[in-house]
Amino acid sequence: KQWYQRRVRADKSVRSHAETWLLQQQNLPISWQAGWSLLQPEKTVEEQYFGAHFIHHKISQCWNTINIEHFQNLLQALFQKLMDYRKGPSIVRTRLCVAVAAFTLHAMQGPWPGAIGHTIKYLKAQGGVEIALQVLVLIPEEFTTITFTAQSKSIIRCQAKEAVSQVLQFITECHVVPEFREVSLKVFNSWITFELPVQESVALVDKMFGDLQDLSLFDIVVDCLVNFLRQPITMSFPNAVWEIISKVAHLQPMLGQALQSDDMSICQGICQILLAITDTYTKLLLNTSRPDRISLISCLIGMVLECTGVPGHFPVDENFSDTTLQFWFNFGDDIISEESDHSKRLLSMYSGVFRKLVEVLIVKIMYPSDDAWQSWSDDQRTEFENYRKEVGDTILYIQSFVPDCMNVLIQEYMACQARTTSWQKIEATLFMFRSVAETVYDETTNEGSNTGQIISTVIESLPSLPAHPKISRTALLLCGAYSEWLRNHPERLFPAVKVLLSNVNDVALAPSAVMAFRDLCIECTDILAPELGLLMEPFFTVYRNPKIKNREKIRLCWSLCTLCSQVPSEDLAKYLAAILSPSCSRIKELSVKQTPLKEDHNSVKLELGMINSAFHGVSVPHTAAQPLLELLKEVWDPLKAVLVLWSTDEVIIDELTKCYWHAINTLGPLFDPYIEPLVDMLCQCYEKHQYACLLESCAQGLLNIYSSEKPDLIAVMLQRLSNTTFLLFSRAMSDHPDVVQAFFSLHLCALRAQPQIVYRRESNCKAVLRAAMTAVTMQEYHTVKEVSRWLVEFVGHYPNSSTVEEAITSQFTFLITELLRGIGTASPSSTVEFLGDLFNPLCRMCPDQLGETLRATLATENFPTKHITRKSKDLFIQSILKSSHQKRRLKVIVKEFSLECRGYNNQAIR
Repeated sequence: KQWYQRRVRADKSVRSHAETWLLQQQNLPISWQAGWSLLQPEKTVEEQYFGAHFIHHKISQCWNTINIEHFQNLLQALFQKLMDYRKGPSIVRTRLCVAVAAFTLHAMQGPWPGAIGHTIKYLKAQGGVEIALQVLVLIPEEFTTITFTAQSKSIIRCQAKEAVSQVLQFITECHVVPEFREVSLKVFNSWITFELPVQESVALVDKMFGDLQDLSLFDIVVDCLVNFLRQPITMSFPNAVWEIISKVAHLQPMLGQALQSDDMSICQGICQILLAITDTYTKLLLNTSRPDRISLISCLIGMVLECTGVPGHFPVDENFSDTTLQFWFNFGDDIISEESDHSKRLLSMYSGVFRKLVEVLIVKIMYPSDDAWQSWSDDQRTEFENYRKEVGDTILYIQSFVPDCMNVLIQEYMACQARTTSWQKIEATLFMFRSVAETVYDETTNEGSNTGQIISTVIESLPSLPAHPKISRTALLLCGAYSEWLRNHPERLFPAVKVLLSNVNDVALAPSAVMAFRDLCIECTDILAPELGLLMEPFFTVYRNPKIKNREKIRLCWSLCTLCSQVPSEDLAKYLAAILSPSCSRIKELSVKQTPLKEDHNSVKLELGMINSAFHGVSVPHTAAQPLLELLKEVWDPLKAVLVLWSTDEVIIDELTKCYWHAINTLGPLFDPYIEPLVDMLCQCYEKHQYACLLESCAQGLLNIYSSEKPDLIAVMLQRLSNTTFLLFSRAMSDHPDVVQAFFSLHLCALRAQPQIVYRRESNCKAVLRAAMTAVTMQEYHTVKEVSRWLVEFVGHYPNSSTVEEAITSQFTFLITELLRGIGTASPSSTVEFLGDLFNPLCRMCPDQLGETLRATLATENFPTKHITRKSKDLFIQSILKSSHQKRRLKVIVKEFSLECRGYNNQAIR
């Protein structure tokens, strides 16, 4: 105390240090005395606050140290201090209120039954009505803050429920007094934690609707009503709920006035009340036949619709209309989940609401003016685009059970065509059409539907739309969204393709045009393939345009190559040559340069992507893949030269390995003559530069496919790659988590595809196992996960191979030591479950050796950490050995052991 007093007026750094020191002293027995000493009138506010804080900490966290003989004295002293500070300072008074709340919760479990009622009575008698209300606000908060046992929580909850009637009576009395009205509402809101009785609360709830007119109380009243309505217990009192609903319906004029005056805070508050009713009692609302109640429902839904369509753009002008979208999902869900006849009646009753919703949402997703859009921040634009997606999902779902929504869209669209209107309205309507594309089927499966005519009208109108970038972008994406429909309507397909290809050379629209064209090529391959010759001209224009990104050029090339799959086999070579000749010529030019130039990087990446598109996009039987083989022959030497020239660039090497990988998949047996030189090339490159992509390519493209056909070759490849990797690991394993992950993924593929390769002596299983045990303590989640998967698989081969058995047996102690160290603290806690998987095969394959090694290793003091006790270690060993065939149980055992090693009490966690 004296030390603090000398420094309390010092500079901020010294003062902060003093406060930290005081907080550290709060667990000491002397802090009781210090707390009362600091709570003296002559002390500074800071000192008084720390005194109150000490008292609260002792009560809430050290209750068991309080002598029952001193209970009454402590209670009296606490009440006296609280009354002394009832006029302030407020920071000290509040902390003392928290202390009394904590005292009440602890005391009601034994020495002081009925503590809540007594507290109210005592403080009220002392003239501390406001203090009593503040304590009542804090009791539920402390109940959720202090860590009680399950038994204690149950006792406290029962005691609190017994006191609820007294609390309600007290706050009802206080609510009449204007100066106590706000804090009494806070008590009501706080005590919802203990489930307020509905029937007894209705009278006070009724008064709250009058309080909504007082803007100073508006927010707390909204919280009270929302939390009260969301109580599960209210479902058992439908009549009381209907009374509240009638009160909410009378808020419509207030909502209308707030909308007219752009008072978004009032609108948002009323919206929260509406959603509390509609989200919680949808079934109740839908299953009533009384005309007066049906009228109330219509009023509520109309008010929600007003909140959905609140004027302004989300999230700049308002920030709550998105919360209503989930209601429309739930409302539709509950309607269609009713019995068939009732569901039809409800759909008939509310179809007009859903039609109106479509009109409202069209307005809500309209973009602002171009100038306003530019003034928005990036975060605001992103939120708005996400909001549009949510609206699109909402309309898609509604259209699935109210098909008439499509008629609303076409009426809005045709109205835009008939008169001069903003580009925003046209774009928003097109966006809606695009959003419902998944619900559009062929008319032959839906007789009587005019959907086909509607979509045909929209697509036919696309070329005549106003020239605005956002309209054009949405129109292009719309064509892609209706690719399945266009497949069944080829008369509309080619006009759509013409629209797309006319925009692929536009820098701003190329991404949308190319994506939509790709979708059409996937769905309508057989229809578009005969016109491939005409489709290539726009491609060459794009290819030569330096402003178009490589990504769009490669996607466009892939789309054309996909169409090549459907051309006659005799024409395949001609089309491939036409599409890829420029790329082949360019890659040859780039491959003969003496040094890699920075300005050539994008060009090399582009041409590799184009060549890769051919091997990836053309899907033909191996017997018809001769033109692709000719392409491989043409680019083989240039690609080999690029591999050497750009060996220091991992991005280029990654693109190159993808080319080889897709070529192997597409050509199949035709690639066999190239497999040996390819293995040698990749191994040589890896020996110079240890890239993860090279290991991944060897695992996917070579090992999985050729391990059974060419085991000797794959074994040599695995040995060369492993030897190089071991050298890297010896220098700095922790600096290359991606290589570690790819390396063990490669060995995992080998174990699963052809374990005989791993069983060979030259595969050096011991070194791989030692590397794995070092890697399990790395800090990267995916790396440790992959290493653990390999370890589990490797140990599973223990009885099948003497090589594997020897590797495990010779390093068994090291294996268990590193495993326990990783489980202890060395590995991230998120990876412990993967490490725990290893005990399952170990228990099955070598239980005796495992038990002995665990006992010997865990006998070391403070291993794996100082937090684990001898008793816990013994229990862990016993549990592991007993649960050898229970994989889930083993995971739980290892997780709990890890938590205790890391200083957590797993009993408390459970």
